[in-house]
Amino acid sequence: MVKLERFTPPDIARAVRGMIVNGELRPGDHLSTIELAARFSVSRGPVREALRLLESRALVRILPGKGAFVNSLQDDEVGVTLEAREFIFAALAELAAEKANRSEIHQLRRELQTLGRLAGSPSTLPNDFKLATYRYVSVLYGAARNPRLQQIMRDLSEGVGHAFGHLSMATQEMRQAEYAAYAKLTEAIAARNKAQAQTQARTMHAAGVTRAQQLQAALPQATIEFRGRRRRASTDASGSKIPA
Repeated sequence: MVKLERFTPPDIARAVRGMIVNGELRPGDHLSTIELAARFSVSRGPVREALRLLESRALVRILPGKGAFVNSLQDDEVGVTLEAREFIFAALAELAAEKANRSEIHQLRRELQTLGRLAGSPSTLPNDFKLATYRYVSVLYGAARNPRLQQIMRDLSEGVGHAFGHLSMATQEMRQAEYAAYAKLTEAIAARNKAQAQTQARTMHAAGVTRAQQLQAALPQATIEFRGRRRRASTDASGSKIPA
């Protein structure tokens, strides 16, 4: 009898990405195809395809003979993706400054007000603020009138942007800094200042990445020795074992 797979590779990829976002999986963690297959009640084939999808989005690295591991913001593959994302975001901001109509500028200001309200409340959850930034940039992307660039940006954001974006706005201070950056971007677009909009977009993207990297570096990391498929315990200076 043929086994029916309940979860497709994209389903599994989305679920694993969610585990990375909520901290269940940490940078450096090994992703066992056997354990994931058991978790989703599928064969290992769909799991391997899901891991390749995550690798294409810079969330996972697959090492021959060792397996798949969760990426960190400090990893080269992630850095290259974020650099591309910065350039595309800047291009879209420049186009928005050139092409946004009065209604779209009004919408940007309205979304900015929401960001300001959320940034001003200490009870705001990072994910709620992140979703509000998505609504803002959705208006910006539409105002740019370039569906191709918009799709490229969404593809780049599907992995690292969605998985790590909340780290750049984890505290109220971070959210207030993000709001101030969006306020400057809004004014540049409203003033039709293309050069300023492009520069501000790059500046705010780079600042957000730096905040996320600093926070992630301060979080507990998985301890991995790339000599096999299992996570091993490390030792401290005295030779005592440190649980992974």
